[in-house]
Amino acid sequence: MSALYQAYPIALQGPQQRFDYFRALVAELFCPMQIQPRGTPVQSFDGLVEAAQLGEVRLARVATAACAVSRRPQDIAHVDRVSYLVKFQTKGEALWRQRNREVHLRPGDFVVCSVIEPYWLEFRGAYEMPVLALTEQTMRRLTPDPEQFLGIRLSGDEADCGLLSGFVAQVSSRMSSLSEAMIRRVETNILDLLGGVLSARTRSGGLGRAQQLTHIKSYIEKHLHDRRLSPRFVAAAFGISTRYLHGLFEADDLTIGRYIRRLRARGCRAALAADPGAQRSLTDHALSWGFYDLSHMTRCFRGEFGMTPAEARERGRTEPPDT
Repeated sequence: MSALYQAYPIALQGPQQRFDYFRALVAELFCPMQIQPRGTPVQSFDGLVEAAQLGEVRLARVATAACAVSRRPQDIAHVDRVSYLVKFQTKGEALWRQRNREVHLRPGDFVVCSVIEPYWLEFRGAYEMPVLALTEQTMRRLTPDPEQFLGIRLSGDEADCGLLSGFVAQVSSRMSSLSEAMIRRVETNILDLLGGVLSARTRSGGLGRAQQLTHIKSYIEKHLHDRRLSPRFVAAAFGISTRYLHGLFEADDLTIGRYIRRLRARGCRAALAADPGAQRSLTDHALSWGFYDLSHMTRCFRGEFGMTPAEARERGRTEPPDT
């Protein structure tokens, strides 16, 4: 048995412990969520969970009796990073809802979901569902706009979707007997197939440059506090080259580096204005907004506002920062 594979002994738990054990497993493997049995008492709940780490991607096979699953805002509050799940219906049927879209999943179908948005899933009978867990960076290498697929049924009746679904089903049913070398190779094949499926269905055959730039700017705004944020970091997150990324910003007559520095400086200036008692040092503010140090922030402030952070803090005590 491969060291990359793990089976979880639900059946070995006592009748009173099986459901709680399963719920804890799901939270550990994927994310916290609410799970309720349907049609059978908790004491009769049974199921199967096994997983393999394919590299960057985790593949798990989940099979239980009827149940309902939901992700609520209070569950999402415990998640500190964006990630995606691709859920394949291989046995049984399910109802799936995200972004106010509800679809009926049959064997061969699959859906893409984001763990930072609410969703709801109901299995009305026994089922089996392999699940791929992907980081945001991995998913954005496959498609720059994964959100367009949320709440959408990808039908196993379509040739490419059926090919991917069938391959994932075969891999998930054989995880326990695959060698580590083969498990690592499988990741490439699954991601290639998934990327092909998503690319073929990207809106209008691909996002326009203006749409891409909008998504990239939104991503930058959400990661301003991350000191790793740079053209290379952003390009990797969206699966594009840094040269192409720089080209997107040329239409705005603004480099991506300047755009990041401008947003950081403005955000930091607003934070200084909101801290009139100087509870935090200028260096603390600089580091929390992704600057390397105080001198780095000072240079950016002079370039953006024509003043130092200390002068901006003093001015913020009597007037709001410029917008």
